[in-house]
Amino acid sequence: MPENRSSARPRRSRSSVSADEILLAAEEVARGGFDALTMRAVALRMEASPMALYRYFATKDELIDAMLDRVLGRVTLRPATDDWLADLTAFAFDHRQVVVQHPWAIVPLFTHSNPGINGSILGEHALGILARGDVHGAAAVAGFSTILALNYGWFAFSAARDARRAQIDPEATLAADLARLPPDRFPLTISVAEYLSQYGSEEQYGMALQRVVSGIGVAGDS
Repeated sequence: MPENRSSARPRRSRSSVSADEILLAAEEVARGGFDALTMRAVALRMEASPMALYRYFATKDELIDAMLDRVLGRVTLRPATDDWLADLTAFAFDHRQVVVQHPWAIVPLFTHSNPGINGSILGEHALGILARGDVHGAAAVAGFSTILALNYGWFAFSAARDARRAQIDPEATLAADLARLPPDRFPLTISVAEYLSQYGSEEQYGMALQRVVSGIGVAGDS
């Protein structure tokens, strides 16, 4: 039988909805998969009318920009020390931590070129660290971009591994596959089989970041 209108839960009025509440609901929806994020889905989460959202965000793109700005504002910006390379390393780890906590944000961070003031604050902080190491101009932009690319790429790399881990033991499977390779043709691959089976690990991220930061340090010395 059709639902009795009088028993249906009333929608909230537009004036009872705040921008912060909309952003919180939008993140909750996005955590279930970014493709599921729509104005209607967010409104449903809040038990409000979609029109309540348009009071603050005229389009879905505006909503996404505000969401990204909110996420980037969560990156810890530590005070400067006398070791700029250590500060750059800490910045990279802090940025990656936020990326890992908000996997839905990866794709829109690539497609939305201006995610808000917090993105600019983040960039200014990183460029300030690089400037203390005498890394300026194109070299500074390249260094900053390299750290972001490493973090975004590494997350995608390790996320696939984690998804596979949920179904099987990837380390045991990969190790077994490598063990079957002809040693006369793949001696080097077999020699690093243990490390290949741990790809995407925190330890390997630390090693990769160390090499990136060391390379940026060389640019500062030149």
